[in-house]
Amino acid sequence: LARLASGRKTESYWPVAVADGKFHCIILKGQDTHPYFPKPLLSEFDFAIPISSRVVNEEDEEVANAQTEKDKLEEAFVRNNLLSSLLGDLLEATHSTHSQRTELARRDVEVDKTLLQLLAVECREGEERGMKALELVGLMKDQTGRMMEAAVKVAERYERRVLGEKIREVAEKRLRGDDDEDM
Repeated sequence: LARLASGRKTESYWPVAVADGKFHCIILKGQDTHPYFPKPLLSEFDFAIPISSRVVNEEDEEVANAQTEKDKLEEAFVRNNLLSSLLGDLLEATHSTHSQRTELARRDVEVDKTLLQLLAVECREGEERGMKALELVGLMKDQTGRMMEAAVKVAERYERRVLGEKIREVAEKRLRGDDDEDM
């Protein structure tokens, strides 16, 4: 994605496989539509999902870095959440093994960790971002309350006491089982 986003290269990709978080392909240069003979080497890229095509203004480097960090975290959330959802669907449709259930739990923890990082970014942005921060907390998958406690600590670290109280309320509702209501 980064290679194409730069706009300097004209190339396309012949997909071969997606495995272990990597995209394996053959890079086709110029206007080629099929791999040529002799078969070129496979290229490997980290698997990524494009979230936005926003062009970042490079004049304000601090804002550009913060936006890049936020974009990376949002992409990681979407990717991890999608993979977790797909694995959950697979486990519901088949007889799941212990290792598959463990993998699903690990993926859910990754989703929650990414949401905590996004929460920290929203808390840094300021008090006016409180509603989005609360929505991020509502997306957490953890049912034990540990991630909610961590979210409260993140909010309090950035001196967002009102947000911390609201997160506690959401955590209490979730632990009681009243999660159906709107926040």
